[in-house]
Amino acid sequence: MLPHENNPNKKTKLSHSDGEELVHLWNHCFNCGSAPILGLRYECTSCPAGPDNDLCEKCYEKFQKGEIQHPREDTPAAAMDIKTHHFNPVQGKPARLYEKWLQIPLPAVPAPQVPDHFVVRPIFCSGPDAAIGGYAFLVAAAGHHSPLLLTALHVMDEMIKKKGFDCTDNNKNYTGREMPGAISEVQFYDVFAANWMMAPLGTAAPMLVLPNARRGDEEPCSHRDIAAFFVKNPGALNPAPLAQKTPGVGEPVWLAAKLPGEATIRTQAAVVVEKTGRTFVFRFEAMESERPKYTSGAPVLDKKGEVVGINVGGGFFRGQRLGHANHVENIRSHLSSC
Repeated sequence: MLPHENNPNKKTKLSHSDGEELVHLWNHCFNCGSAPILGLRYECTSCPAGPDNDLCEKCYEKFQKGEIQHPREDTPAAAMDIKTHHFNPVQGKPARLYEKWLQIPLPAVPAPQVPDHFVVRPIFCSGPDAAIGGYAFLVAAAGHHSPLLLTALHVMDEMIKKKGFDCTDNNKNYTGREMPGAISEVQFYDVFAANWMMAPLGTAAPMLVLPNARRGDEEPCSHRDIAAFFVKNPGALNPAPLAQKTPGVGEPVWLAAKLPGEATIRTQAAVVVEKTGRTFVFRFEAMESERPKYTSGAPVLDKKGEVVGINVGGGFFRGQRLGHANHVENIRSHLSSC
């Protein structure tokens, strides 16, 4: 059993373990900024999925007393005018289970080139409604006559909640056809432009029906977090190929995203520290102060510049930054099911 997997036959008691450090490696407190969260974590299940959903125990007590605001005024959830916010208490995992991830060295390998018009910023449209997502990217996938726009399903969570869909395992009736019927179009823009909103690149639709795609799995299990769209009139776009396989533990990968204050650097180096059928975890070379924000849906690349994963989440442990992605074997499995 992996360190992040729950034992379905064991009931979890929401309390501190005797003397053992319990952490939520993939979460930070939106109020005080602590990362990772220690002890119990309180997750808002009413807001769209994202980094502004979690509170540590002390800050949750402040929320209950009305001493802090949730959601913050600068978040998408604030514009949704949600009347009641429900928080779910979640138990942390023993910190000792992640120590081995810190021991794997990062190979010194040159970064791949990230071409223009490959990594994009999406806006998801459903009739008059629209929601900006984090990242998406373009791939050339075997068996599809046009390029595909790929992202993580949870990147669409603002639209998912606007439309009242439940794309988690809580909804046993979800088939994967509900969201494609609701999304009319995705507009995408050059994320590396000085002003991305002034740099449209194209549109994508329809959304592919991926019956096994879901959001809400416990991090870092990323295997079902995917959404795909057919690209209209690809023109001058630069879709990348899907790699033949995911790099193994100890091999280098790169997250392709816009870095704060950088006009030319488009990648962050990392090393694979775990790879299973359900998850693909990597540790970054760069530290917290150098991290780009809100990179869900961005591509993870191998040394040839081929796509090995869809970035799904990130976290911190012992001062080092980690990420996890839906890897290419899972991506191929989803695309072959539509």
